[in-house]
Parts: sequence; structure tokens; C-alpha cells
Amino acid sequence: MALEKTLFSGKDVDEALDKASQYYNVNTNLIQYRVVARDQSLFSPLSGELTIKVERIGKSNGKRKLPGHIFALENTLNEIIRKAKLDAKATYRGNNGALEFEINGRDNNMFVDNNGSLLDAFQYLVNRIASKKSKTNIVLECNDFRKNRIRELKDMAGKAAQKVKDFGKPYLFSPMNPAERRQIHLTLQDDRMIMTESIGDGFMKRVKVMIRKR
Repeated sequence: MALEKTLFSGKDVDEALDKASQYYNVNTNLIQYRVVARDQSLFSPLSGELTIKVERIGKSNGKRKLPGHIFALENTLNEIIRKAKLDAKATYRGNNGALEFEINGRDNNMFVDNNGSLLDAFQYLVNRIASKKSKTNIVLECNDFRKNRIRELKDMAGKAAQKVKDFGKPYLFSPMNPAERRQIHLTLQDDRMIMTESIGDGFMKRVKVMIRKR
């Protein structure tokens, strides 16, 4: 298929792919692409303006050409999944401020149950392994869990801020991982009446939302 247009932008890869899918009237899984630009790099892959370049449309020939370090990470992640005796496979899907891998298989529900605790555990483990050679963050996605979680966190942040404004008392979130805390901070950073801070020690901390000091 001749490509009349190759660049598509959106707030994330999914939105850019949707635009390309609608333009060419094909399923997104037939679009081979790479990320060529973004406005900002966040640990969460679902924020900021991003542009993809469509390189071809059609089924993959099964011989994906991945950079060596990404190929190694994908293999490492799949080896961990195999040793855990889980029916799933990790596949690299792009660089969107972090190296993104999609997990898909019969055991998807196990990854997203309990607020994505297993997905977070695998993500933490593979980041620890990769950190010995690179500082690039790795994000694992499964069943759009993180995409939906981002929307949920933004909604929670907005409601918490409104409660603080209405009652004048600080609001304290349950313990969150760094990526989730960052989303709360980013969502409320432009609110002139509200300020946020992370409190506690260790990996899981709580976000405190309060009236901004004058």
C-alpha cells in the first residue's frame, strides 16, 4: 500500500495509531510504525503530545528488526514470564518516553487483578535488571490497565482537590508507586489554590493534597 501520509500525532501512541487507522481504514495491528517525536518524556507513557511515523501497512513478516538492547529486554521479560509459569507473552510496542512492552495471553487477568500488583511487580523487576546497563524506564501494559488507571488517577486528583477547597482540610491518598504519584502531582500542578507533596518512606508513598500556602 502506498503511503500518502506517514505522520500522525496524538496524546499517546494509541491516539496517534487510531488516527492512522481511520485515515487508511485498516486495523491498528496492521500498522507498522515508530515514534519520531514527543513534547515531553514522562515515566507514564500516556501523557504529552506524540508523533508516530507509519512505515508500512500490512501483516508483519514475523522477522521484526529490533535494536539489540530492546530485543534482549523482550527476551529477558519473556523468560521471567515463562519461569513464573504464566501463559502470556511480552511484545515491544514502541518508545514513548519509556520503552513500552505489551503483555498479552490467557493469564492477562492475573496481571491486572489486585490493582495491577503483578504487572507492577514485573515492571519493577525488569527495570531493576535493565538499570544495570541503562537508565531508560520500561513500562509494561496489559489490557489497557495503565491507560485506564491514568484516567482514574486524574479523576481522583480532581475530586480530592475539590474536597480540599470545599472543606479546607488536607486530603491524603492511599500509598502509591512513583508513576501514580507523579500523575497526581502533574494533574494538580497548575491549580493555584492547591499544592501536593509525597510523604512517607520507601517505594510506596502517599500524596497529600492541601491548600497552597500564601
